[in-house]
Amino acid sequence: MSVRRRSFLTGTIALVCSQLAIGCQTSESLALSVKFLEDAVPAAMLGEFRRTIERAVRLDFSSEPQLSDLFDLLRQWKPVVREESSGDNVLNFPFFKSQKSKIPNLALIGDYWLSKAISAELIQGFDPQPWTQWKDLPQQPIEWHHFVTQNDLVWGVPYRWGSTVIAYRIDKFRSLGWTPTDWADLWSPELRQRIALPDSPRQTIGLTLKKLGNSYNCPDLNAVPGLDRELSSLHQQAKFYSSTAYQQPLQRGDVWAVVGSSRDILAMPQYGKQIAAVVPESGTALWADLWVRPANAETSELVDRWLDFCWTPQIARQLSLLTFALSPAISIEHRSDLPESLQNNSILLPDATIVKRSEFIKPFTDETTIEQYRSLWLKIRSSGSNPKSTSQISE
Repeated sequence: MSVRRRSFLTGTIALVCSQLAIGCQTSESLALSVKFLEDAVPAAMLGEFRRTIERAVRLDFSSEPQLSDLFDLLRQWKPVVREESSGDNVLNFPFFKSQKSKIPNLALIGDYWLSKAISAELIQGFDPQPWTQWKDLPQQPIEWHHFVTQNDLVWGVPYRWGSTVIAYRIDKFRSLGWTPTDWADLWSPELRQRIALPDSPRQTIGLTLKKLGNSYNCPDLNAVPGLDRELSSLHQQAKFYSSTAYQQPLQRGDVWAVVGSSRDILAMPQYGKQIAAVVPESGTALWADLWVRPANAETSELVDRWLDFCWTPQIARQLSLLTFALSPAISIEHRSDLPESLQNNSILLPDATIVKRSEFIKPFTDETTIEQYRSLWLKIRSSGSNPKSTSQISE
């Protein structure tokens, strides 16, 4: 898909939203306010949702550039309990806008932040009973119902998902006579100072753990023989570290291979021409974007309709192709029912066996484990040659 077409489909969302803001006198039950990640909701999808309602509604969809920004907003929206006083009465005047009115009915967050949002009471649970598509969500190889349920409550609604992949320059590897298939290939002598790695200890230490047959979520790094040695060796392979700015260096040929998000790689105009990618055979890190209800959000009958709408077969396919991330409503074990554009995309629709070997990165709560990862990361990054980094050290 060309940049021009993709920009038209995802970049005109503000215009569509303004066209959908119909009827200032519409009741609150026929209004829906949503905060989402930039480019995560195609404009065409919003227009189709409007047509399915067949009534005048007010849709307010607005985006943020990073998932971390959306989680920060959740914290800002958390209800503040304070004592009543006569000084607070001024807030009842009409010209003061209620803080509650600014809180959207739904927000999109990354799976990594779900448990944090639950424990901090930043979100409220869902009742899945109105969702006609919920029972039909594929439960293999990812158990979506289990993934978003805690204490018998559904806290997040799966919207789309992807993985961490290895992307590489086709021409450079043609000259080598081989192509990468798994994490171990990043240690190849031909790639010394020719790869870019994530500026993230959980991702980079995690892929090394995976190479050694361990989990991304290993709680005790001291129990993994040879981990320090493998990480030091991988560090020598890296030209730079970045989790956000690795696409252009790959396009220019400054590096021959990068480790990054499947969504970012698939969105590159050169993908399938100059750039190819692979989901590592031994398994990788998975990620998912989830809809959540902010703790103090008002109810709307359109919330359930929107969530169910996202899982309808036609919309699920449209969503997957336009946002470069797979809808959970699409089964990767029943490919024959899908259009060729999905069937033939091994990054968007990875092999089920590989997905079963993969895992979501979970936040650690044990301080000893957190310190182990931090200490090892600092040790490796300060040893020997020191490849450039594009961001601060973070978990």
